[in-house]
Amino acid sequence: MKTSSFVATVALSVVLALGLQNFVLSRPAGQNGAKAETAYDRVMRTGVLHCAYALYPPFLDKDPNTGKLSGVAPDVMSEFEKASGVKVSWGPEIDWGDIAPTLQNGKADAFCAGMFLTPQRGRVIAGSLPLFFSTLEAFARLDDKRFDGNTDRINQPDTRIAVNMGDLSEEVARRSFPLAQRIDKGAMGGEAELFLNVATNKADLALSGPSNLSTYNQANPAAALRKVEFPHPLMTFQSVIGVEIHELALLNLIDATLHNLTDNGMLARILKADTGAGFETAYFPPKPQL
Repeated sequence: MKTSSFVATVALSVVLALGLQNFVLSRPAGQNGAKAETAYDRVMRTGVLHCAYALYPPFLDKDPNTGKLSGVAPDVMSEFEKASGVKVSWGPEIDWGDIAPTLQNGKADAFCAGMFLTPQRGRVIAGSLPLFFSTLEAFARLDDKRFDGNTDRINQPDTRIAVNMGDLSEEVARRSFPLAQRIDKGAMGGEAELFLNVATNKADLALSGPSNLSTYNQANPAAALRKVEFPHPLMTFQSVIGVEIHELALLNLIDATLHNLTDNGMLARILKADTGAGFETAYFPPKPQL
């Protein structure tokens, strides 16, 4: 009898312990068990969307004297404010390789500069409707013609590709040219650092957008690079506004507004007004014929 009571007591203790453990593991995160506030909840409560950004002229540029932002992304988000009634607050400025941790750590609600949505980014970031489409190209020194028309030549152990770790250039280099060496540009060097590594012969190629090359060449005419000639761009990507992967309610708000700005032609007008010679690689796909 005593043995039966002891077994029953132990069994009850195990059940209670397991139940308590399951409760602790499944309890919503937050102080005192309260549900943690999402970015969407915070935006709705404060009426402010905090936008991280990185520089990418002419899509987003900053006056070094005044700090004023200009370009496609600020103009789009200005229209977002008018349409949604949500104020946009810009910051922090980050490197392109830091988008995911910035959103995951809650340092910003969204990345609003426009980023290429890649498979690896899609693991941790949810992307909006495209602001536009653009291309990724390879860039080399003016006298280096080894890679023209021959992507197989890039995928060789003696080829050095300048990349931004954690960003698009690294992902494409790792996936498309796995045999090539990847030369890290370092944190917060900006896209220009990719081109400088090629110009100074620390690398053979840089992978980036054509508008970045135009900006770099204008600032560095003595160390100018050129686009490696292929029949087609290396890759084409959607440029989107990014949010943390679970923030689907916030993404819905952004998408609803972008639908409106696309349908009334505002996005196309902004893109045409803010881009010019040397930046013609941003485009919209043709609308289907009804």
